[in-house]
Amino acid sequence: MKKWVPAVLLACLLLLPSCASQTEPGSPEGGVLIYYLAPEEAARGGDRIQGSYESLSLPEGASLEETAAAAVNRLLAGPSRGHLGSPLPRGVELLSLQVRDRTAFVDLSGGFNQLYGVDLALADYCLTLTLTGLEGIGAVSVTSQGRAMGQQPRQVFYERDVLLSSMDDVLQTVDVVLYFLDGQGNLAGERCTLSLYEGQTLAESLVAALLKGPQDRELTRAIPEGFAVNYVRVDSGICYVSLPAASLALLPGDEEAQRMALWSLADSLYSIGAVEELRLLADGEELEFFGLIPVESVAVRPKG
Repeated sequence: MKKWVPAVLLACLLLLPSCASQTEPGSPEGGVLIYYLAPEEAARGGDRIQGSYESLSLPEGASLEETAAAAVNRLLAGPSRGHLGSPLPRGVELLSLQVRDRTAFVDLSGGFNQLYGVDLALADYCLTLTLTGLEGIGAVSVTSQGRAMGQQPRQVFYERDVLLSSMDDVLQTVDVVLYFLDGQGNLAGERCTLSLYEGQTLAESLVAALLKGPQDRELTRAIPEGFAVNYVRVDSGICYVSLPAASLALLPGDEEAQRMALWSLADSLYSIGAVEELRLLADGEELEFFGLIPVESVAVRPKG
């Protein structure tokens, strides 16, 4: 039996069958349908994105922008009851929301830019479903502190983006090598076959797999738990990796551990034949140091 997912999520290897479902812990009367996430163990291979009718406690005659802002804040806070949860990190706040030409422009605080891959796609999808459910909104644009998220597959999401595409439509499979730590603390390569779908790039998929961790139980991550990446882009042989400041703060204080983490990322990306150079960025500026380690030490593909 085929599994299906919304096309907007294909770029993130999301394995979600069918459309989002609706649960109704509250009454539709006087409530707005807010889309949350069900825990993976509760979804059991079904829909993780589920709708819950929530009261927004708005004054009579509230404007569309006020209603939309209240809906986003309700999404951030989580549902009033049940097992569902917000797809956005705790502490993220709505900075502004404007509606122009049927498009809701949503700007969120800095914690939103820590999302990556599947988690980012899920958050975008929940926001889009929630806001396009309001009469007068047909599209959603999401930014973090006024900046577009480079990892998003697109910058504006429409209600019609909830189209169904088959996860059986693999564009290609690519063999790469991901580098983790062995029992002696040295880097060891683990061969991995990545399946690429429409909208994905190999570099993005590789980094997502590296952050997920090794399949071999005898190997461990060199990169700290919780480490995230804003986006990965390859242009003319140069691979640009944008890191949030929060990820850099997670680096261990030990210089050797920092070096192993940097080499794990670099060696894994250099397993892609098209990558000849590596550049790390944070807040739009190129990094000279990864913790205490000069980025220059991994800036060019090793010879031999």
